Order: sequence, then structure tokens, then C-alpha cells
Amino acid sequence: MDAFTTRWAKTLAVLLTLALVLPLALTHVVSAQGAEKILRVQHPTYPDIFDPQKSSYSNELDVLALAYEGLTRLDTKQNTVPAAAESWKYNDDATQITFKLRPNLKYSDGSPLTAENFRYAVERTCDPKTAGEYQSILFLVKGCEDFAGLGGDPDNPTQYTDEQYEAARKALGVRTLDDLTLQIDLTEPVPYFHTIAYTWVFYPVKKEIADKDPDGWWKTAANHIGNGPFKITDIAEDQKITFAANDNYWQGRPKLDGIEYVYVKDAAVALQAYESGDLDIVQLEPPQIPQVQADPTLSKAYLAYPTASTYNLSFNLKQAPFTDKKMREAFSYAFDRATYCKEIRSGDCLPTLSWIPEGLPGSIQSEKYGFDPAAAKKALAESSYGGPDKLPEIKLYFNSDRSGATERAEWIAGQYRDILGVTLTLQPTDGTTLISLNKDNATYPQMEVGGGWIQDYPDPQDWLSVYWTCDSTFAKDVGYCNEQFDALTKKGDTTIDPQERLKYYQQAGEILIDDVPGPFLYNQANTVVINPKVTGYTPTASENEWPGYLGSPMTLDKTG
Repeated sequence: MDAFTTRWAKTLAVLLTLALVLPLALTHVVSAQGAEKILRVQHPTYPDIFDPQKSSYSNELDVLALAYEGLTRLDTKQNTVPAAAESWKYNDDATQITFKLRPNLKYSDGSPLTAENFRYAVERTCDPKTAGEYQSILFLVKGCEDFAGLGGDPDNPTQYTDEQYEAARKALGVRTLDDLTLQIDLTEPVPYFHTIAYTWVFYPVKKEIADKDPDGWWKTAANHIGNGPFKITDIAEDQKITFAANDNYWQGRPKLDGIEYVYVKDAAVALQAYESGDLDIVQLEPPQIPQVQADPTLSKAYLAYPTASTYNLSFNLKQAPFTDKKMREAFSYAFDRATYCKEIRSGDCLPTLSWIPEGLPGSIQSEKYGFDPAAAKKALAESSYGGPDKLPEIKLYFNSDRSGATERAEWIAGQYRDILGVTLTLQPTDGTTLISLNKDNATYPQMEVGGGWIQDYPDPQDWLSVYWTCDSTFAKDVGYCNEQFDALTKKGDTTIDPQERLKYYQQAGEILIDDVPGPFLYNQANTVVINPKVTGYTPTASENEWPGYLGSPMTLDKTG
């Protein structure tokens, strides 16, 4: 999973060469008192929400990943390994899994952590009152879909009685056999469920805290009593989230005394803060990469590594003109991915025409709907509109917080103007607002730059079933549904033999490509500058925000 194909590796080779002078390590700076070791990490966009059972975006999840931990976790080689659970066992047909917790687990406040806390995490995820973005990830648990379904959906909410609620809650297929044993009944064979148990929906929020204020408890630092290597100690909205080492973590105290997430929207300001010593890790925007590579000091702090991510032009498939497949084809044909990655994004990405990145399980190669201006014009002519003159206004949304985003949006608009004669209306939108709009089809943008998917866990089920099946939250948000696709992914989800599973997923992937739900554009590398004093981490494909927060939080340290 963490090793992409040779083509992907070669594409990034030049970038990675520049990072060889940097030890693969993270750092922090010493505080003014010279005692504490604090890592300061820049983030461009403040999270919309960081509630484990409601969050879904990477800038939300990397907050939670420091303060909480699931039953399992991913190591630096992307293998699923024990975490809060020391072991797990499936029954013969993989329709039940039993986790055995480590003895004497504690929350950050020293209170006991038991199997009941993880049972509650499953219940809260499935609860119709929670209605989180990732409910569907646990529809594999018996009773979860029925429980969640009591609330209907955002476009068609339903009412239910207290009796119906209690009956559905009690029918949920998760129970504690004792304080150290959690048993989960599954709707079908799910031989990969131990990997799902690493995700944030399993993070054990305290029931008594969440129940007091279900919608807003997470806004207060003191309410984040978690079981991760760090604990949240302060929240300054739109400015900073502060973490301190958790002495009660089962692996012991991490080497860092603390971490600060500092929210700086302007990439130039962030880089300047790095050069002044006020930040240790800064995310680079594409226009900054040539500048950093040419600088004799900054180039020594530059690091690029591949991430398990695919980005696309995202369409609302229930809004004209993208209800018409020919229009979607035209927009895919008219996008010059090679130029976009090489020149507009300064080489921080690899063009793609498929959804699952090459080298990952279930990936397929495709040449369909690649850059072809003549084919783009032909598809537009064959559409129900016949040409650009009868099209409705098309609004292109983009995250205006990101440096260079306006220029990238203008280039994209220029492509469609020059090739198709279509005029796009640019809609710059701040990142937090854009994330909020994306969580409901009724508000989902007509067209958006930067839609896509970042792997939650290393399995094709995560790329296909979780995102694109008809009952998936994300497919509902964009308005996609294909029953044939669903039937194939269902076979892949329930087949125990690993190789046979992949065949079904690859067939489903072909259908997805042919449907053009939103032109697939590129797989991205994460590009950052890091204080050269950093030590003790290995970057992984799952760490799209900054290297070390998932695979190496215990070994992050400072040298010198």
C-alpha cells in the first residue's frame, strides 16, 4: 500500500532526491524556557468539526488521531497492527469478529477504558441522532443500517418513536462479553474489518461527555478525554489547537512534550514564519515549490512523498448540465492533466484517468476520457445541449484559502473557454465553508476543483464501496448511483479469497470510469518543509496532512 508503482515512484524521484539531505525525521523547537519540546505544525484550513463519530475530512482527522486511538492502527508499512486491542479473531466465515483489549487501559484523565467505551463508539456512529459522515462505514455491523435509517436522510428526514429507537439500538450487533472483550456481528463476511477498526469512528468518546452536548461538546478542549498519545489542552478557533503528551497512553509517554496546530491560511506567510523559526512544518502550495527547491537553505528542509489520494473535478450530478453524461465526457476530454501537474502544480502530482492510484490493491489502468480537444467538442455537440450557447450558468467553486488556488481555477476556466467555448463563473470560497457545503447534495457545488478521496484504510473496499455505492454518504452528496457497480462491489466486499475479491473491484472500477462521475485528474504528493532537526518518523501514504502523525507519533523527537 505504501509503495506505489514504478511509474509513480519515478515521477516523484526528482522531488524526493531533493529531500535526501533531510533525515526522514520530524522535529519541534525548544520553548522559550528551553525545557519543553513542542512541534509546531501549520495547517491552512481550520476544521469544520472534530468529533470522531461525525468527522470525515483529513484536517479534522489529524486532530483526532493524536488525541484518540482505535482498536487497531496502521504501522509505517501500512500494516494493520494491534492498538487498544491486543488481538482479534474471526469466526470461520468472517461474519463475526472478537477483539481482546489490553488490560489496564486508561483515558488521558486516568479513568479506566473498557470494551464498553468501544461498544458505545459503534452505537454512537450508527445512531440516527448522530448522523455522521461515516455512518455507512459501519453498515457492515448487524443492525447499524437499520438504526441509522430511522432518521431518513438530509433531503427526506423521518420521524420515529422512542420505542422504535430503543428497539433498533438494542438490535445493534455489538456487545461486550466482559471489560476486555468486544464482539461484533457482521451482516456478511468482512475479512478486512480489523482494518476498519483503526478508523476514527472507533475512537472511544466518553458517553457522559457527548450526551451533555451532542452537537458542540468537541469545541471544548477539556471534553476531549481520549486514549491517544497526546491530549488536547487548548482550542483557539481559527488560530491554534494545542496538544500535550498523554502520560496515561498504553505505550507510555511520547518523546515530544506537545504539538501545536497553527492555522495560517496564506502559504507565503506560513513559509515566512518557518524561516523565522516560528513554525516547524509548513505545507507548500505548488507555486512555492520552485522557490523552495532553488533556495540553498529551504531545499535542505524540503520533503515530498506520495500519498494514497486521488483528486477530481467534482460535479453535483443532480444539477444541470452534469446530469448529462456527454457533458461530463466533454469536460474530462478537455482537461490537460499533464500540463496541469507539470506546469500549474509545479510537478507535485501525477496525472490519472482512474480512481484507485496505481500500485494499490484493486487499481486498474485506463486511457478513457483523457485529454483530447476534438473528442471534447464532439461530446459537447452530442450532448442534449448541442453546444455552449444553450448551457446554463456553470459555477466553479474552489478553496480560496489555498495559495495559487485562484490562478489554478482561472487556468481551468481557460481550458474550457478555449476548447469548448464554455464560460465558467468562478466562486472563490473559504475552505471551512466549502467543506460544510460538500456535506449535503442540496448545497453541494455544481462544480468544484479539488474534490476527491484520501484513503482511510488500505483496501479497495474503502476506495469503491465506501465512497461510490448508492447508499454511501459521499455518493449521495454528489448524487451518484449505479446498481451494477453496487452489485460488483458487494461481491468484492463479501468474498474471502483475496485475489478473487480484486477481480470484482476491478470490474466495478471500469464501470466507475465509464460513468465519469467527475473527471479523475491526479494523484498527489505531499510537499512540505520541515525543520532539519526533526528526528524519528517515517512518512506514509496515509499521512496527507503531515508526516508522522499516524505511523510515528511515539518516536517524533528533536535532535540538538
